[in-house]
Amino acid sequence: MTSPAAASSPPLDASPASPCQPALGAGASWAEQSGRLVIALCLVTLLFVLWTPRLEAAAGWTAKELRVLPRMSFFVLSALVALIVQGARPSRAVLLGGGLLCAAAALCLLPWAELWQLPVPVPKPGAAAADVAVEATDRRIMLLAGPVLQLLRLQVSLLAAILLGTWLGRRIQASSHLVAMLCCAIAGDVWLNTFHVPDAAAATHPLRLLRLPWPPPLGHLGPGPACTDLLFLSATIEAARGLRFHMLSVVLGAVSGYCAGSFLGLDPWPAWPALSMALFTSGVLVGCWPELKCSFQDTGKALLLGALLLAALLALASLQRALTPPPEPSPSFARHRYVT
Repeated sequence: MTSPAAASSPPLDASPASPCQPALGAGASWAEQSGRLVIALCLVTLLFVLWTPRLEAAAGWTAKELRVLPRMSFFVLSALVALIVQGARPSRAVLLGGGLLCAAAALCLLPWAELWQLPVPVPKPGAAAADVAVEATDRRIMLLAGPVLQLLRLQVSLLAAILLGTWLGRRIQASSHLVAMLCCAIAGDVWLNTFHVPDAAAATHPLRLLRLPWPPPLGHLGPGPACTDLLFLSATIEAARGLRFHMLSVVLGAVSGYCAGSFLGLDPWPAWPALSMALFTSGVLVGCWPELKCSFQDTGKALLLGALLLAALLALASLQRALTPPPEPSPSFARHRYVT
C-alpha cells in the first residue's frame, strides 16, 4: 500500500514546464520571436549587400550554372528564414496579422520602387560652390536611398510571403491537402510566368508585388523569384512539420527541384520559365514519399482542382489580352542591331 503523500505527489517525469521552455505546441516568448525575426532580417541584409555589387558582372556570365546562383542563393536563404521564423511557433493571429501588415508595407513602398533607376544629378561646370555642394548632397542621397528602399521592400515582401505561407501551412491537416496545394502552386506558376503577369504591369501596379524586387532583371539573369514561390515554400515546410514528415528531405527536395526549374528557365536554351514549381513539387513529393499517404481518389481530386484553377487563370489572362492588347513592336530595324 502506498502512503497518501506518495499517491498525491506527481511522477518524476511529469515536472511542470519552466517559464523559459514553453510546452509542446505553444508559442515561444515575444523576446524569442523578436530575436528570430531580427536574425532573419540580418541574413537577408547580408545576402543583399554581398550580391548586389556583383549582379552586373553576374549578368554577363556565359555559364548558366553561375547565372542561376543569385536566384538560388535567395531561395535557399528563404527556406532558412522560414525555418527560423517557424521555430518560434507564433500563433495564427500573429502570422495572419504580421503577414498582412508586411504586405501593406510593401504596397506603400511600391511607388518608390524605381527610385534607384532615376538619373542622378551631376554638378554643372562653372556652377557656384553652394550649388555644387547641394547637387553633391542630392547625388549622395539618391545613391543611398535607392538601395535602402529596395532592401526594405525586399525584407517586407519576404516576411509577408513567409508569414502568410506559414499561416496557410497550419491549415493543412492531411497529405491530400498538401498535394492539392502543390497542384494549385503549379497552376499559379504557369499563369504567372507564361503571361509575364508582374513584369508586364506598370512599375507602380499592385501586380508588381507578385515578383520580388531582387535580384533585378539585369542582362541574362532572368526574373527573380515570385512571392508565391516563397509562400508555397513556407506553407510546405510548415505542413511537413505538422504532418511529421522528414524535414531535411522535404527542404532538400524543394531546393533541388526549384534549382533545376530555375536552371531550365534561363536563356538561351531551353528558356522554359514555367517549370519552377512543377519541379519543386516533384522534389517535395520525393522527399516526403515514404510518409505520404494519399489515395488515388484524393490525387485525382487534387489534379482536377489544379487543372480548373489553371483554366480559370488562363481564361482571365486571355480576356485581359483581348481587352487591352500589348503594343505592337516598333518596325525599326535598329532594335535588331548586334543580334548576329
